[in-house]
Amino acid sequence: MMEYYMKKAAQEERRKPPKQSKDEMPPPASLQASSKKGHHMGDYIPQEELEKFLATCNDVHAQKAAQEAAEKAKIQADNIGHKLLSKMGWKEGEGLGSGKSGRADPVMAGNVKRDNLGVGAAQPGEVTPDDDIYEQYKKRMMLGYRYRPNPLGNPRKSYY
Repeated sequence: MMEYYMKKAAQEERRKPPKQSKDEMPPPASLQASSKKGHHMGDYIPQEELEKFLATCNDVHAQKAAQEAAEKAKIQADNIGHKLLSKMGWKEGEGLGSGKSGRADPVMAGNVKRDNLGVGAAQPGEVTPDDDIYEQYKKRMMLGYRYRPNPLGNPRKSYY
């Protein structure tokens, strides 16, 4: 009978947290918190920027959402450029040029004034459809680096 009580006391002793002496400091809060260590650069990307990024990748759902957004932002008939082209014989959906085999989709001007790169210049962080998954991952991390927190308010260079 005595053995039973000794085993029971030993089990309770194992369940109790170890006693700390008064001169010993408790472990830091970072060790007491959840076991997740650090952050991933992808966690800092805002949702709307991530959707734009995924639309340029090979993600079918994101490409469909981008096409719907492009339909909403389509040039209307009251636009000056639309009026000029239609006066010259162009119809919506046709390509430009005498053979109507030229560019059919509008030129995305993007950030023309930024860095004086000009129309159609690509940044190194922009995803192209021929990028493999590793290149896409690197470019997504570059995007996360752009949106990472800045608690000290230090000025930052625009790397990409």
